[in-house]
Amino acid sequence: MGYEAIVKHPFVKLASWFLTSTLLLVAGCAGEAPQVSGIVAKASFETVACQPQEKTLKVRNNNADEPQRVQGVLFELGTNPDKYFKVIDVTVNNKTKSAVNDLVEEIQLPPGGVMTVKVQYNPKKVTTGDEVHKTYLDVVLNGPKLGVMQIELDGTAPTALEGCGADSANAQEFDVIAVKTTLSHKDLPANVVSDLDVATAVVGTFKLNVDGDKAVLPSTGWPTITFPLPAGSPISELEITLPDDSPEGTFIAGELVLEGLTFSGSNVVNLSDLTLTTGSLTITSEQAPNVAGGTITFTGSALNDAGEMTVVIAAPLTKPPVDTVAQVGGGVFGMEVKLKKK
Repeated sequence: MGYEAIVKHPFVKLASWFLTSTLLLVAGCAGEAPQVSGIVAKASFETVACQPQEKTLKVRNNNADEPQRVQGVLFELGTNPDKYFKVIDVTVNNKTKSAVNDLVEEIQLPPGGVMTVKVQYNPKKVTTGDEVHKTYLDVVLNGPKLGVMQIELDGTAPTALEGCGADSANAQEFDVIAVKTTLSHKDLPANVVSDLDVATAVVGTFKLNVDGDKAVLPSTGWPTITFPLPAGSPISELEITLPDDSPEGTFIAGELVLEGLTFSGSNVVNLSDLTLTTGSLTITSEQAPNVAGGTITFTGSALNDAGEMTVVIAAPLTKPPVDTVAQVGGGVFGMEVKLKKK
């Protein structure tokens, strides 16, 4: 016996915001290792561009005797290039694991248990004609049932909020003219400071959506910055990207403050709850126990009459997998990005 999917579509209107899809996992035959593949369910979104809509998917383990290991919940590679869809969190037995870069790993689904997956659709432009934004949510099963169960997610946005999108009238765009990175660790002879070659290390511009004193940095508005790693590292470089739009921040008199950002380094290192600002950031040994000298400060500069500003961001390196790396773990990584308004 394989898997069966029962999907309930209550056809809620936009105001209700939630759709629950119930996926029933049917136990495999005795002595067999059931394999799962392909699309088992579909959920459709319709919203106004730049107005997020959430839906909830429920996955139930119908095996009353054995727990099911879910190795990961994530989008199929290459099917969500514009980041219009987002995995928010996964909940089992009232315990919630928040997604990092649209990934939740290692979930145990108990016998007869239910796993709730919350997803979001937040397009940044309208869909026209027969255009549909589409992605596939993978639920990777790794014992006793094996394989990948896919849920197709479709989204449309016939209209948009005023000022929606990185290319809207309220977007402010900046060229990246300099990037300086700093690694601070007490076991290093000195802080490692690197000035990157923006011609080869930076792709894209910095685009900020501004509405009065409010500002949002969309994921598409952050330039990809490639940071080379020392010889002998497991990978040769890290691509520093912004997987999700920033929470709403402020941009007042040329001073930018954005809090609660998550940055990804080649999907290997994910650092969350960071601040990007034109002001100052200080990290002490209370946050990063191995920072050189017990403290480090990064200072930006507000937008000036020449259209230039410098934003800074810094992170204590205390999360896996970097927390145990020699001369890195427990230290601080910071970045200064100098921008010039186009």
